[in-house]
Amino acid sequence: MHVNFKGIYLVIVLIFFIAFYFVIIPYYQKWRLQAKTNQTYLNLKDSPLPWKVLGYSEKNNPIYGLSVGSGQDTVIIFGAFHGDEQVGFHLALQLADTLYKNPQLAKSLVLLVPVVNPDGMLAGTRVNANGVDLNRNFPTEDWSPVYSKKRYYPGIEPASEKETQLVIQLINQYKPDRIISIHSDLRMNNFNGPAEELAETIAKYNGYPVKGDVGYATPGSFGTFAGLEMGIPVITLELPAVGIEKAWQQNFKALLAAINFKVQAVNIHNAE
Repeated sequence: MHVNFKGIYLVIVLIFFIAFYFVIIPYYQKWRLQAKTNQTYLNLKDSPLPWKVLGYSEKNNPIYGLSVGSGQDTVIIFGAFHGDEQVGFHLALQLADTLYKNPQLAKSLVLLVPVVNPDGMLAGTRVNANGVDLNRNFPTEDWSPVYSKKRYYPGIEPASEKETQLVIQLINQYKPDRIISIHSDLRMNNFNGPAEELAETIAKYNGYPVKGDVGYATPGSFGTFAGLEMGIPVITLELPAVGIEKAWQQNFKALLAAINFKVQAVNIHNAE
């Protein structure tokens, strides 16, 4: 019996490279992002930017906010409703730093909340400390206790979670003219409420498709609550599966366009 050792060796090498590329590298990148995210969040209390504690999570981790810019309109930008979607957290932080140093870029008052779900983010999980998907926990007409997967658990009742309650409080307090909620990895400008034109404006800069539906049911979602039922233009900015810098390159001007939508224009083409 002849054994083709060379062939076996090549197969083993191929399997190794496939595992390295599709398993080891992604795992390492995820580990690095998690470590960077946790450290960045923990350092916010010592940031030179005047972050304020807006409220606390279920595990009493602070939920920070920063107000920048000025104008007739008010815009709220939320990051990390889901704790495992961490690039949005960093994107919101980078935008906060840029607008704080260059307030003339924002022709609206902007409230930046980089992480809604700090418990989940620190743990690297989609859900909060109670295992609740915050994007299924809002008091909408379609809220339901029924869920198909554990990661979509909507909580024991609508708005049962501290994080959800804080988001509702902020909307009632700031009465925003539009809201951007940053998620990943679906790569789209998803709109709810009267926000299709806003989504199309954002798409001119980031190139993501404009969609009024993510393709599956989301009972109790923030977009339904604030967009469809409260009538506020809401964009769920779904980032693709890219790193922090790529997300920034693709979305900085798009976010400026959203902030300054139908407001006296700032020259975003020349913005740095």
